[in-house]
Amino acid sequence: MASAPASTVRSGFVTVTAKVSIAVGVAATLYALLQVLVALLVLGQDEAGQVLAFLATQPVPAPALWVLAHLTAIAVGFLLACAAFLAVSVGLLRRQAWGWWGFVAFMVGGAAANFAGIAAIDALFDWIGALPHAPDTAPLLAELEALRTLSLAMLWTTALVFAVLHGLVVWQLCRPAVWAEFGMARPPR
Repeated sequence: MASAPASTVRSGFVTVTAKVSIAVGVAATLYALLQVLVALLVLGQDEAGQVLAFLATQPVPAPALWVLAHLTAIAVGFLLACAAFLAVSVGLLRRQAWGWWGFVAFMVGGAAANFAGIAAIDALFDWIGALPHAPDTAPLLAELEALRTLSLAMLWTTALVFAVLHGLVVWQLCRPAVWAEFGMARPPR
């Protein structure tokens, strides 16, 4: 799809949002690239394979073993997602319709991922709590339960705050004047 006509007045909100997102996208892409390099250097060692082999003999949940066995692939996936976010942010700045659609998808997906992360962290605490423990670890278990409560409260709070913020950004991007900037005459469906 073509970009918006040159005669369309450009929204300051879209420009600022795109520029901030480009800065975040550059930082995240560089960070993800560093993660890939570290994963390639560290996880390629024999010791990493020995650790994974040992963990496979322990009562570790299958999803955790899968994550540990695929850390490099996960890091590459994160790098690709960061690069895609950077690309759609540039598309948003240039008022490309694909940039608008991609950016909205990242906003909605990012909000949903925050809630999915809550379930993953809760499952991690379940697994840690189910590990065998010695009788004298009662204070440690009480501290772990307090940490779980605090962590889940913080995760729910941040997930809700980001869902509201992302929702407000999407709402602003769905205004008719903004659609016109992207060459869209009607609201997206």
